[in-house]
Amino acid sequence: MNIMTKRGEQDNVVTYEHYCDTAADMANIDSKYITLGSICVVVNGTNGELDVYMADSSKQWHLL
Repeated sequence: MNIMTKRGEQDNVVTYEHYCDTAADMANIDSKYITLGSICVVVNGTNGELDVYMADSSKQWHLL
């Protein structure tokens, strides 16, 4: 399951915040909602701990 919130309504490029139960849920995020600087918080990430990812301009997620 993933949840999306929108940030930056006044900005020229909208970024998004996504919240997922697991890293596997990140695959369910529609690429049109992944922009440079968008964040994904994974509740049950690596070793059961919270993981935070940021998207690059190629819509790829990178662990912070």
